[in-house]
Amino acid sequence: MSYKPDGQVKYIVIHYSATAVEDDVSADDIDRMHKRRGFRKIGYHWYIRKSGSIEMGRDLSQPGRFEVGAHSKGENSISVGICFEGGVRKGAMNAGFDSRTPAQTRAMIELIDKMLERFPGAVVRGHRDMPGAATQCPGFDATAWWDEVQRKRNARPWWLTLINSLLKGFRK
Repeated sequence: MSYKPDGQVKYIVIHYSATAVEDDVSADDIDRMHKRRGFRKIGYHWYIRKSGSIEMGRDLSQPGRFEVGAHSKGENSISVGICFEGGVRKGAMNAGFDSRTPAQTRAMIELIDKMLERFPGAVVRGHRDMPGAATQCPGFDATAWWDEVQRKRNARPWWLTLINSLLKGFRK
């Protein structure tokens, strides 16, 4: 088990699991798949189910350091990986697409926000956008998507931002 200081994280890498959207696949299932491929355990730090529930993968529980993942060859020691369930169909297992449910998308935004609090300055990228990656994962342009999320946030009226921040305080 290898750990690195949080300050080394430069990327939050978005993945799909490349499992059929027709199936229900848990983080434990991915863990078993990755072990069969020779990994020590699941390669991602977070796994988001179609329901929007978030399951933990690699260890992020220790303040100030993170367990190195196995999700983006060449960048594992400088990134954390978030994977969403799905990305392919049974009839087209080699044709990836953006299969995120609305619940997955909401959970992903919340999780990225939390990861950016912990890893300030990290950049959100899709696996396909990482150096040396030869993949279509995650099936959409994660950089453009995250930029659009940020743009919409910045376009909110001041009073809505105030209400959201007040509500956030009550949810804690």
